[in-house]
Amino acid sequence: MTGREDERDIVCGLERAITGNDRVSRRRLLDRLVVLLFTTDTAAPALVSHGGIRVLLTAAKDRDEKIRLHAVHALSRLADSGFSQDLKSSGARDAIAPLREDPYLPVRTMAGKFLDKLDCS
Repeated sequence: MTGREDERDIVCGLERAITGNDRVSRRRLLDRLVVLLFTTDTAAPALVSHGGIRVLLTAAKDRDEKIRLHAVHALSRLADSGFSQDLKSSGARDAIAPLREDPYLPVRTMAGKFLDKLDCS
């Protein structure tokens, strides 16, 4: 499988996995997505063009703290990749702001960093 096929499969399967009941699969998928966002130039545009921001915002509300963390990490990487305006227009600020009070410290920290990035762009 090529990198582009792998990215497409992750983007296409993301929404299905986020709404599924398999927590381990959701974690693995989001972990792979974060890795792709940091290691390829094509994952971020592919994710944004396939409606991935909306899906990540849904994942940021997951009951599993690791899934919330991966989702905010991916959103933060999208901000770093030049998609701040897309994030702002999708309502990311309002969706992520409550996570500054998340019970899981890494989620609170990542949410704060993400919101700072949106404020600086």
